[in-house]
Amino acid sequence: MPSQIEVKNLSKSFGKHQVLKDVSLEIPSRKIFGIIGPSGCGKTTLLKTMIGFWTADSGKILYETRDLKKNSKFIRQIVGFATQENCVYPKLTVRENLEYFGTLSNVPRKTLYSNIDKVIRFVHLEDSSNELAENLSGGMQRRLDIACSLIHNPRILILDEPTEDLDPILRKEVLSLIKMINQDDTTVVMTSHLLHEAEQLCDTIAILHNGRVLKCGTPEELRNSYSKEDEIHLITLKRQYAQLVKSIKSRNVRKIEKSGNSLIIMTNDSQETLQRILKAIKRHKDKIVQIDVRKPSLSEVFVNLVKKSGEAPRGH
Repeated sequence: MPSQIEVKNLSKSFGKHQVLKDVSLEIPSRKIFGIIGPSGCGKTTLLKTMIGFWTADSGKILYETRDLKKNSKFIRQIVGFATQENCVYPKLTVRENLEYFGTLSNVPRKTLYSNIDKVIRFVHLEDSSNELAENLSGGMQRRLDIACSLIHNPRILILDEPTEDLDPILRKEVLSLIKMINQDDTTVVMTSHLLHEAEQLCDTIAILHNGRVLKCGTPEELRNSYSKEDEIHLITLKRQYAQLVKSIKSRNVRKIEKSGNSLIIMTNDSQETLQRILKAIKRHKDKIVQIDVRKPSLSEVFVNLVKKSGEAPRGH
């Protein structure tokens, strides 16, 4: 089965400044696909070109095998889009905003009002349906913005930095909403500069840097591309690590480094190394305060890929 969205060799410039360079992506159906990278790497330009807001200089964008240029009306029916800046009208109520965007999307009147009721319940705005948008909290405004992009029951939802400028509690609410939308069989494509957020949420991730895709894969595939080793993060009561390090070293341990109060041990055999750590701590009459085994983070993968690319980040 072909990918639901295919981006083929997409390039986009503004004047002499090339923002996207030969970008290719294959986005599967009913998954959460993340596009990550720092501010200014071309994420917003990519999304706006994908929805036809901007015209590409070269390349193709296919939705369910249909070319965006030749099937824009069909694609508007199956795609919802929410920008990182709220697009709702502050002087309209929640319900009035949904009615307006439903009309723009040509939702038939006989189904529009049932859609409005369904979407309001879905984003948990039942108690605020008659409130002016300007009186909503930041998190509620973001939920309303997403609701407006869902009013025509799209099969694909595209979100540009959906948690931008939200505090941790509101960010958690929006991420939970995105999961619910995906569980309703909607494909979600989202951008984020918060790598840990994408790592937790997305099924597949494309790393964008200076307008190029450096790597694309599942979080596990991306981590394994950087290193198949495990990292053991250790904090002991005494935190006297010099002697401990000598006892831990073995052919399975590639590197040991201190980071703050933690000792980080990189190993290709975490079980054998953990046994060494436990014996060493007992021998040194120390105690474990915290210990956990993890794979390298997506942030480490990103930094490594950027270094390999040889290109310093630049703003767009």
